[in-house]
Amino acid sequence: MQRRSFLKGGAATLSAMLMANSLHAAPRRKKLKHFIYVNLKGGPSQMELWDPKPGNGNGGPTKTVKTKVDNLLFAEPLQGLADISNNMAVIRTTSRIGEHTLGQYYVSSGGFGPNPVIKHPGMCSVVGWGHYNENNDLPPVVSLGAAQSAGFLGNNFDPYVVGGNKLAVTGHDKDALERADNMRDEYYKVSPLAKSDDFNEEVKHESRSSRLSLGISNTVFDIAGESQKTKDAYGTGFGQNCLKTRRLLMAGVPAVHMSLGGWDTHQNNFTKCTTLATSLNQGLSQLVKELKALDLFDQTLIMVAGEFGRTPKINANEGRDHYPQNTPVALISGGLNGLVVGQSGSDGTKMENAVPMSAVSYSVYKLMGIRPKGYFEDITGRPLRYCPGDAGLPGLS
Repeated sequence: MQRRSFLKGGAATLSAMLMANSLHAAPRRKKLKHFIYVNLKGGPSQMELWDPKPGNGNGGPTKTVKTKVDNLLFAEPLQGLADISNNMAVIRTTSRIGEHTLGQYYVSSGGFGPNPVIKHPGMCSVVGWGHYNENNDLPPVVSLGAAQSAGFLGNNFDPYVVGGNKLAVTGHDKDALERADNMRDEYYKVSPLAKSDDFNEEVKHESRSSRLSLGISNTVFDIAGESQKTKDAYGTGFGQNCLKTRRLLMAGVPAVHMSLGGWDTHQNNFTKCTTLATSLNQGLSQLVKELKALDLFDQTLIMVAGEFGRTPKINANEGRDHYPQNTPVALISGGLNGLVVGQSGSDGTKMENAVPMSAVSYSVYKLMGIRPKGYFEDITGRPLRYCPGDAGLPGLS
């Protein structure tokens, strides 16, 4: 079945494929083809996610649920993710960057420090570059919200930011766009600028924009054909972006960036985190459920991270402040087997065996089939590394 036909088929076709793949899913592990980066913008509290401390004063009122990994608890709102914890790697990373913009750059780039001369690409752009297929109607990186740029990788691998169904073009508008494209192409044939590299670069991006508007993207972002039951299962807001992400993966997009903001909880930490974690759990749990049914879970790696963690000590406003010493990261994929890297003490401090962010990106790239110790020398003219580190996560490198 062609992916265009599938996406136009809507919920009925999805339902049939879910049933078929549930009954006949291949047991072997397939090569990873898709990367999803979930940015918990604002700096999530690790103690209200993957590192709760029940029975300790620093733990606050957060209740816990058991996971499928020995001695690992999750915060209570993450019950659905706890049920798939045997396919997760929970990682405690550490850094010294406790400022939002700098911390976001550090984590999103896979451990590179901000540099006034070099703009490093985000991890989504590196994966999109490594899995690029110029014949795909859709771009190699799609962002459902703001994402780190492709930096020195250039416009081809910048995240294509989408909001709502803005790419949908039908009827009269479609005909007008096609006529405009034809006129533009005829002009470019005789333009005195035709030999300019900058001009040709612009032409290429205009052509891609047209293909996006007239091709598969006309349907891939539109979830109107999905059943109400499916939409409700994902939840609102972030959950609907998880649904769009599933459609993007089915269309063949290598890398997708999503955001769930609001984690800068200097006040009212516990109420805010309960709401946010509930949304995160519902959307991601349903996404994983459908990826499993579609035989895509073994081909997909999901990374969940913010720019830093929060202080173990609760402040006077029932909040937690910036704490990069314990920055939580979770990886989710069908090929992972319940792994925990790094431990914090019973009160949330005294980190042991924590790793730098470079170990995370090293393992992510390796899992995605990208050589972690490679160089972008052909692109930059200088030996700039894919990854800033030389070792990955214990158990994954």
